[in-house]
This record gives sequence, structure tokens and C-alpha cells, in this order.
Amino acid sequence: MGHRLKWVLAPLLLSAALGAAEDRLAVLELFGRPGCGNCEAAGRAMTALQSEMGGRAILLGYDVDSFRVGRLDRFLASEPTAEYLPLVMVGSGYRTSSGAVDYEAVYRSMINEELARPPRAAVFAYWRRVGDAMRTYVEVRNLGATDLELDREAAIWLIIYENTSIGVSSTWVIATGKRYLPYDLAPGETATMIMETPPMPGIDWNQMIGLVLVEDRPDPVGAYDMAQAAEVLPADLSTEPDHLVMSPYRPTAEVVLKGPHVLSWSAASDVPWIEVTPSSGTVPTTVTLTLRPELRPPSETEGSVSFTATGDGMSFSTTVRVAAGAQVRRSGRRVRPVR
Repeated sequence: MGHRLKWVLAPLLLSAALGAAEDRLAVLELFGRPGCGNCEAAGRAMTALQSEMGGRAILLGYDVDSFRVGRLDRFLASEPTAEYLPLVMVGSGYRTSSGAVDYEAVYRSMINEELARPPRAAVFAYWRRVGDAMRTYVEVRNLGATDLELDREAAIWLIIYENTSIGVSSTWVIATGKRYLPYDLAPGETATMIMETPPMPGIDWNQMIGLVLVEDRPDPVGAYDMAQAAEVLPADLSTEPDHLVMSPYRPTAEVVLKGPHVLSWSAASDVPWIEVTPSSGTVPTTVTLTLRPELRPPSETEGSVSFTATGDGMSFSTTVRVAAGAQVRRSGRRVRPVR
């Protein structure tokens, strides 16, 4: 199977709805060889640490003989003092390790140091299967104080791995690909892309996982640096929250719509006393629900808002449930609930 990916670039959009990521996702990458004793010992340590980190880090294994280009060059750019297997890095080369070490202790230290650094970008990514290919929808926002610059090789990587025990780890990479940002990304600015792999026949799609990371190279020569990474989620439309309690005392609430950026959505309420603003748009976004108590019969205490979204051959729907509190009588005196 070839390891080179082809890419489809979508029109770039701005999205004010992307939430800033608060925590960095650490990515540790190990280049080893099946049958190498040190590599297999390091792989066992990686598997243990992956569980220990509880989603704060992703530890990836590569066949060093198959990935002479595509991420291994990041390790080499850090100018390591030694190049004995296994070759290991975090943060695209921010810190490296080589050869036989106290694997769990050293890798844990590398990961914890990486987690302590604030992210310089927010990354959101979704995927869906198209035939035997993986199509990925990516959004990146610059959280830093300076541009993510093309002159500093600012780029997006897609790394695809199988979540199963093969090679020397339980997360064995099968393909990587890179796309440079289309222009310098200013602080607060968002770019979107569609990335698609060539066909990958014969793989177990139930075990396939994608990772997207953003990186640049602070100096013209020297180590690269990862700004942030995110696991690629299955394409879907979701709301946050999916249940609300509203009343005349709290007549408005916000709902965040999340999903691939190619989706266009519309909303419909099943009762006249819930107003949705706006009632349509593109994902991701935030909408406001407003309770209209003058339109609500006393007997009605529940309603719902349905969201439907379509785009790039996809169609999704989801519902937000709304529970309404007691109505009140209006007067110049203190209000009391209507029984």
C-alpha cells in the first residue's frame, strides 16, 4: 500500500463559532522495526502510557523502513545526538529520544512536558468513508499572538492509524500526508480544508482512526513545532447542550451546533412558543433559543427544536429538548406561578 495521500482543497471560510481549545493534545511518535527488541519494549511502554494518559496524549508507532519520508524527517530536523532505534519525538520534534532508555519514565516525561505547553491553534476535524477512501473535513484557528506563516512551513498533517496491536504498538500508522496552509493565518483567523486519501482497500474500517495536527518551523533550520492536534471524529451533527430548562426568568439560551464545516443547517420548532435565531446557516455556529411565554398554553411544558443539516453528500438531524418552567401573571405586584 502506498503511503502518499492526495488532497482536495476546499474554499477557505471564516468561522467565529470555533471554540478555543483549552488543553494541548500531546502526540508521541515512535519509529521502530518489528523484530527489534528495543522497539518492542518501547512499544509495550507506549501501550501502557496510552492508557495512563486517559485521552490527553496519542502515542503512534511507525515502521521506520516504510516511513523514510513523512514524519521521520521531523525527528531528523531536530538534530538528534544519536539515531539508534527506537527514534521517538513529541511535538513534531520539540523533544526527542533515541535508543534504549527507561522507556516509560522518559516517554512520560516527554509527554508531560508537551502537555504543559499552551496550544497555538485550535483544530477540529471530522471524517467519513467515501468508497475505500477517507475524506476529512478540517478547521484550524490560530490561537497564537503571531501569524502561522508559510515562510515557516506552517502545514496541516493527516495521520491515519489502526487501533490494533500490530507492528510494535497498538496504534500503528498506515499513511500520512501533508498540506501547507493556503496563506499566512493571522491570529484569530480560521481556515478550512477537505483532505482525502487514495483508496485503501482491505483495511478494517472499524479500527481506522485519523489524527490531524498543525505545525510550523520557528527557525529556517532546526526543529519543527506542533501547534496543536486533534483526533478526527466521525462526521455527524451534534448540539451542546441537547436539553434545556427555560422559564420567563431565563427566557433565552444558547445552543452550539458542531459538525463538518461543509454542512448547511435549518431549524424548526414543534411549538410556537420557542423561537430560534438564526433559523438557518452553516456549521459550526451558535444559535439562540427564546421562550415566548405569551404564546404558550398553560398545559404545555415541553417542546423541541429539530436541526437538519446537509452538505457534500451527507445528511444529519438532531433535536434539542426544551422543558418550560411555570408561567407567571404580569402585574405591578410580585409575580407568582400559575397553577
